[in-house]
Parts: sequence; structure tokens; C-alpha cells
Amino acid sequence: MGYKTVGKSSTGNTILGREEFDLKRSAQCVRRHGEVADRHITVIEAPGWWKCYAVEDSPEILKQEILLSVSLCPPGPHVVLLIIRVNIKFKESERKAVQGHLDLLGERVWSHTIVLFTCGDYLDTSIERHIESEGQDLQWLVDKCGNRYHVLNNRNRSDDTQIKELLEKIEETVAQNNGCHFEIDRNILQKVEERKRAEEERAEERMERMQERRENIRSQMMRGVGKFDTWSVGSSAYGSFGSHSGESSRSDSPFSSVDGSNLQKGSKSMGLPSPYMSGDERSDTMSVGSCAESEEDSS
Repeated sequence: MGYKTVGKSSTGNTILGREEFDLKRSAQCVRRHGEVADRHITVIEAPGWWKCYAVEDSPEILKQEILLSVSLCPPGPHVVLLIIRVNIKFKESERKAVQGHLDLLGERVWSHTIVLFTCGDYLDTSIERHIESEGQDLQWLVDKCGNRYHVLNNRNRSDDTQIKELLEKIEETVAQNNGCHFEIDRNILQKVEERKRAEEERAEERMERMQERRENIRSQMMRGVGKFDTWSVGSSAYGSFGSHSGESSRSDSPFSSVDGSNLQKGSKSMGLPSPYMSGDERSDTMSVGSCAESEEDSS
């Protein structure tokens, strides 16, 4: 667990020794399995919260996924790895965000939590000196987790030592908890699962309504295609005047009551090409007009 962009997916890939987690953000929990140091390991990645957002500001779906994450490896996980970037200042706002989101799981979660520092390649001193130099907020977090912490360099996966040491600390944590898994209250979990199912059903209903609406719009558009074609032909002024079939134009055409001779005279008086001219005549008229304007400007 941890806030967004802290390196949860990369940490899962480093632990399992291969690319199992997609580095793209996911709004849902992701579970992967693997064999590591002769142990069968299940790694679950919970979606992250925004770095400085209090738990009250996080969406309900995120809180639900955090609660559901511990149910994906029944009866529960042995440890919770709380991911913190070692190269970013850990201030009071980050501490409150971490505390609020982990408290969703209940007070007992802290006895199963290990602080896992990522970006270990940026660390230029011992992790102990780093914790002391960061101040009281990070010190409080480490103390809250029973002084359990580890540093990981996700850019150096060839170093098997860092994963072996992490597994040893996990085993120590399990021993401190008398071999017990971390289990969330079943009543709380049941309520969360019921809310999630209800939300998924509402989302499906909303999608069905949207698809039905699109189909209705599409069918209306298809029925209107013929009408649009008829209207466009009937309202074509040039098509009516240029016709030699002897048929009269539509009564609703905007040019149906206009005298063709008057239209031609008006076109000439405005310096516009007559609609009865050929293409060559129109081009000549426009070119002469432009030359006349240029001559007037030059004089």
C-alpha cells in the first residue's frame, strides 16, 4: 500500500523477480503469485491515494478497494508493506494521509505493517540516519510500525540480497504476531462487498441506458437521411435555374419567385458573376474586375 507514484508496482515486480504488475495506474486491487527463495508468495497491490489527501477526501471506491485488498489472500496477509519514497520529504500532511488510510483496516493493522522505503539508490547515508534527519513525522510512522522497515532499490533487481533480507523481516513480523495472519472484521468486509456489488449493478444499468439512447439517436438519424437529401435538391437555386427539362422549381425555394433576368442584371451591377455564365465567362469577369480595382488603386 501507499500513495500514487510511490513505486508499488515496481516493488511487486522486484519481489517476484519478473514483470507481473503493470506500471500503469489501476483503480482496483491487483493480485499476483510467484515462487521466491523456495517460498510461494502472493503479492497484492492496492490502489494508491493522493499523496497529501486526507482519507476524508479520497473517493469511496478507493477506500473500498483498500478494505477488499486484505480479503484477496484469505484468511488475510501476513504483512502489509507500506511503501514510502526515500527521496521525498515526509511531512505532516503525508503522515496524516498514511495514518488515515491504514486506519480504515483497524488498529491491529499496524502490528503487521513494515515500512518499505523505495528509491534506495538515492540514499547517500544509512537508513537509520535518514529516519532521524527527516523529523518527527517519519519517526512516528516507523515507531507506529514497531520499528520495522526495509530499503529497496527497484533499479537493481539482480541484487537478491535485498529481497532475502525483506523475507527475513517478514518472517520476524509473522513470529511477533504468533504466526497469525492479519484479518479484518468480517462484518465490515461484508458491508463493503455489498456496496461494491450495488455500485457495479448501477454502473451496468447506466451503461445499458446509454447504449439504448445511442441506438435511438442512430435510428432517428438513419430515418432522417432521405428527408435531408430531398430538401437539399429542392433548395438548390442553381439547379432550378440551370435546368433545361422545363420543370418548375419548388414553391418553397428561396429563388422560386425571382425573375432570372433581374437576377442577372443585379449580378452585373454588383460586379458578381452571373449564374447563367459559363465557367470561363465567370473567371474572366472576376479577373477583369480585380484588374480594374488595381488600376484605380494605382491612379
